[in-house]
Amino acid sequence: MANETVIKGHEEIVKQAIAAFDNLPVPPGIELQLPPPSTTTLGLLYEEFVPGQSLSATVEIPAKYGNVMGLLQGGFLAAMFDDLMAPLSYLTSQNPTTSMDLTTHFLRPVFVGEHLTLTATIRKPGRSVIYIAAEAHNGSGKLVATAISAIQVMQVPKP
Repeated sequence: MANETVIKGHEEIVKQAIAAFDNLPVPPGIELQLPPPSTTTLGLLYEEFVPGQSLSATVEIPAKYGNVMGLLQGGFLAAMFDDLMAPLSYLTSQNPTTSMDLTTHFLRPVFVGEHLTLTATIRKPGRSVIYIAAEAHNGSGKLVATAISAIQVMQVPKP
């Protein structure tokens, strides 16, 4: 049976995440910041969250992420994918997670100032590893990059 819950809007998704994270185990000495500093730094704005299935976000590419030709430097896009997959994996597994790998394919150039929509989708959930795929589309709806990741689920003892 498909999950019919869809949460829309950055603030609503952050509220949902905060509520969910309150019940998740957190490693000792860690204080959660939601959204995390990496999300704020990268400028991702959550748009839609379907629990256990997908998370999407939008971003406007700032000049500080451009290379000498005014194109988005690919490492920032890879970081955006990683930063989108992380909360999806954490919320899906209900445990802390960490990326084991991230493979990114760049399919067309992205210019500074462009708007992108990124969507991460669970491909195979598991107790020890979650497989996630992601896509980035430009404002014209053209696919600009894809990524896949294997994400380890860390078992943290519950208090």
